[in-house]
Amino acid sequence: METQPQIIARIREDMPNISRSWREERRETSGDESSERMVALMEELTGVFAGFLESPRGVESFSRGGEIRSLVARIAAGQQDLGRDAVGVIEDFSVLRRCVWNSVEEGVDFAGMAGGDVAAFFVKLIQASDWVTEHGLEAFEATARREMERALGRAAATDLVTGLPDRDQFNRLLLPAAIGKHETFSVLVFDVVNFTEMVAAGKLGRAREILSRLAEAIKDGASEDAVCARFGDDEVCAILPGSSAEDAYQLAEQVSARLREGPDGFELDAGVAEYPEHGSDAGQLMSETLKALKMAKRVGGGGIVVAH
Repeated sequence: METQPQIIARIREDMPNISRSWREERRETSGDESSERMVALMEELTGVFAGFLESPRGVESFSRGGEIRSLVARIAAGQQDLGRDAVGVIEDFSVLRRCVWNSVEEGVDFAGMAGGDVAAFFVKLIQASDWVTEHGLEAFEATARREMERALGRAAATDLVTGLPDRDQFNRLLLPAAIGKHETFSVLVFDVVNFTEMVAAGKLGRAREILSRLAEAIKDGASEDAVCARFGDDEVCAILPGSSAEDAYQLAEQVSARLREGPDGFELDAGVAEYPEHGSDAGQLMSETLKALKMAKRVGGGGIVVAH
């Protein structure tokens, strides 16, 4: 399936205008480094489109020795820098296709061409656009996943008492990472009973000891791949991969029984929720977990409640 040379020539000659149209439609007009880099990458991709239209090869065999995949990966990194989401990635490529089509439609006399030649151009343009969109989304998701993993690696434990990540890291990094990695897991939040009164009474040493013992007990009872964080002044939260709400409930009972024992024992309330049964995203899941914890605190006496 060959494309008429006047169409290819039009795309190459009009590349600056195609880039300008794309820039205006995608509102990348701020002139900052990330925007300028993305415009340049889209212009490079337009050149690849022209090369593909000129080639007799199909979309799967036109690889240029991996050069195209490398370009798609660089575009994905640029889209990540610009804060794109998956919809934004799709729009980047669909707008470029539209700009290329508009340029050709404006600069080439389709009336003087055979209908089959026009159709051949349109089919190859659609094929190329679909291919780059599909692989662009894959590269974008891989880039986003690597960035999250790097962020998790950089996430130092900010809580000096427990040595755990804090609530912000839990909400922003740890829980979304768990949703992306595991098909199912449970979330367990412990609350230390009368912790606020203890701090108000000046028993800070006792309060620190309790939180440290709670964090240690959770780690001892949970699997190696469990993730813990200090969720609030008197709360410690755990993500338990592969576990059900019932599994988390049993762990909560185990930890509570261990820490209730002896003269230095203390009471815990706990709330449990399971992904995806009780929430399909991080916000909904934590909302249900905290609702369960609130109910447990109302019950009192070391209550453990599973979200409904």
